[in-house]
Formats: sequence, C-alpha cells, structure tokens
Amino acid sequence: MKYYHIIELILDFIASIFWPLITIIIFLILKEPIKTLINNIKKIGYGGTALETNLVDDQNNDTSILELLGDGNDESYLDNALGMYSNVSIKQAEEIIEKETKISEVDGYQNKLERLQKYSKLLVMFKSFERVYDSIFGSQIRFLQRLNHTSVESKTSLKLYYDNASKNYPEAYKSYTYDRYLKYLHRNGLIIMEENDENIQITFFGKDFLRYLIEANLSLEKLY
Repeated sequence: MKYYHIIELILDFIASIFWPLITIIIFLILKEPIKTLINNIKKIGYGGTALETNLVDDQNNDTSILELLGDGNDESYLDNALGMYSNVSIKQAEEIIEKETKISEVDGYQNKLERLQKYSKLLVMFKSFERVYDSIFGSQIRFLQRLNHTSVESKTSLKLYYDNASKNYPEAYKSYTYDRYLKYLHRNGLIIMEENDENIQITFFGKDFLRYLIEANLSLEKLY
C-alpha cells in the first residue's frame, strides 16, 4: 500500500501521545485520505504483530487500529472529542500546528503526511523525554552521563551514584533499593540490563534523553 508505512507511524504516534487535542487536529487536517486508508487496513495488532516500544517492558494489549480509533466509517468520535474543548483552544492548537509545520503551504497529500509524520515523531520523542525528566533523580542523570562516556559498566561500579544519593537523602532512599533504582532506568528504556549479567549499557534512547536535556537547557542538577 502506497501510504501504509507513513500511516502506520502516525497511528502508532496516536496510540502513544499524551496530547489528545493535537492528535484530533492532525486527523482533521487529513481525515479523508486517512479514513480511506484506515478502511483498507484490516488489523494492525499491538501485541503479536510487531509494534513494540523500548520505553517500557510491558507489552501492549492486542488491540486493532479500528478498535483503537473507532469505526472508520463514523467520524462522530472526532466531533465528540472536539466538543469537549472550546473553539478558542482548538483555534490556538491549529495555529500552533500551522506555525510549526507550515502544513497549509505543502502541496499534495503524501507530502502533507510526510510533514506530519516528522512532526509526530518530534512530539512523541519530546513528550517521552519530558515524562522521564519529571520523575528521574539527579543521581540517575549522572549515572547515565557516566555510561554515556564509558558505554559499558558493571552494576557494582555504578552503585556509587546510588550510595552517594542515599547518604545525602536517607529519608527518600529508606525503602528505595538499588535494585528498584536500576529497574526504573531499565523500565524507561534508558539502560540495557540483563537479569543474570553484571554489565549495564546505555541505550540510544538514554543517549538521546541526555542530548534533549542539553538542547532544551534543562537543569542536570535535580534532587536525589
């Protein structure tokens, strides 16, 4: 199918994004070609058919695209969702999308889809990085920075970051073990850690997270 790969990525974004208003506006911009293509997709499973995420360990439930988005022949769910928000907010969202993508200046549906695909990728990545930044500890950022330079380290050698943090913030770490400390990083796709292996590696997502902190000018000196 001509647009299959692009549509798959956009739909994957829609399943992941935590910004429903932007999702709705993106669909409204191209709802006719997207609707036609969705009607030709029987099922893209989120369990057994290869759509995976390395941001969490848990597998997604086996849910089809049509189940996720609703009936492709019925656009009422879009209208209902939009109806929950004011016209002022919707207009502001449209203006943001236009300003950041210049979508109205792009000719042809394929080119529009490609532009929105790039925009969607950035939204997914930035939202993922922001989510991690909200919950990560400062010592874990320094943990990742070290791994970014050394590539591979042992759990034992890296434990000094946990030990220093637990010494400085004993109350916060009273019931927070080193195992849980590592599992947080692993669960969020920042490190590779095999159960029976002493070594730890930083992932590409972990490297990109550190790069995002610099580019976004976010403080590396968080508590804990």
